[in-house]
Parts: sequence; C-alpha cells; structure tokens
Amino acid sequence: MTDGSTTEEHICAADEIGEMEARGYVGRVDGMQRNIFAVRQDGALHLYLNKCPHAGALLDHIQGQFFTPDGGFLRCGMHGAIFRIESGECIDGPCEGAKLKPLEFEERDGEIYLTGTTVE
Repeated sequence: MTDGSTTEEHICAADEIGEMEARGYVGRVDGMQRNIFAVRQDGALHLYLNKCPHAGALLDHIQGQFFTPDGGFLRCGMHGAIFRIESGECIDGPCEGAKLKPLEFEERDGEIYLTGTTVE
C-alpha cells in the first residue's frame, strides 16, 4: 500500500525491460485485471494500457511485437496506428491525435510496481 487508498501490484524486475524493449503483462487497473505493457526508451520507463484507442485491439496483436520495423515507434498490429513511445500519442493511422492510456507506477529497489490507476 502506498497511501492507504491505492494498492500496489508487483509487475516485474526493472532489468527485465531493456532499452528499446517492450513486454506485455496483466495487471489490476482501476479495479480490473487488464492487459498492460511496459516499454523503455532513453532510460525512461513507460507503462500503458495495452489497448489501441482506435478499435480496442491489443497493440501486440502478434504477441510481443510492439514496434514499427525500424524500432522507433510503437505500432498497433491490427490496423497499423503509430504511437510515440514517450507520450503514447498516435501520430499516424486511424486514431491520429488520440493517445494510449498511461498507467501510474513506481520503479524502486530494482522492481516495478503498478499502483492500479490510469493517469488522466
């Protein structure tokens, strides 16, 4: 528990997600078990709900494939929407201008903990 109103859930060891790697997990978000993913870019870790804002598909429609072929952006495997890693903003595709839902988390003592809420 962090403040008595939010629960934490251990997701993984921080070193499980290397630079320019993304991995899918299941975690409790807003009281429900949801597909999520973590991605690291320039040393910064980002956690997002694994749900494309266009049609609700998992970004890694083909399991584990989150990136564009050049590895520079996130890509929805269903309809090809392209997202910035650092902001989750769609910059090309059917949901251009929409964003992935970022998740609150803590990275401490070499571990990653989901706090269970989305960032508004």
